[in-house]
Amino acid sequence: MSGLSSGDYVTRQIRALAEAVRREGAGGVGTRSFQLAEHLAAEGGVHRGDILTATATLLAMAAWCDGEAEAARRFAERAAEHDEDSRELVAHLLCLEVGAEEGWLPQERAEALLEYARRARRGDLASRVRSIAGPRGGRHRRED
Repeated sequence: MSGLSSGDYVTRQIRALAEAVRREGAGGVGTRSFQLAEHLAAEGGVHRGDILTATATLLAMAAWCDGEAEAARRFAERAAEHDEDSRELVAHLLCLEVGAEEGWLPQERAEALLEYARRARRGDLASRVRSIAGPRGGRHRRED
């Protein structure tokens, strides 16, 4: 890893995982995606259940968007194999990412995310929610 910090390395691995998910979502079995996820869990300090749940969920979403319902079902079942805490985290992160992409969060979603961040002691998530939702915890969609 000459000259690269561990953060750079992990970032590269995350990008490689995202690219593998994009390529493998449609009909594949996610072999490369799951290999990269396992590697991140071992080398990148990412909780194994969290990264495998996220990988399976994203593969399911990619397969669904590609019209591959059977592959989507298989990946969704694989995501459901992991512990409840990992599934809850992934669900909240997906909502947070959609909110960031859209530039807004409904108040009830923002409140649920803030409650989760408090319980999980994830100040980083709370800060991200506030940056999207504003200080009151939620806002309505902006009119364009």
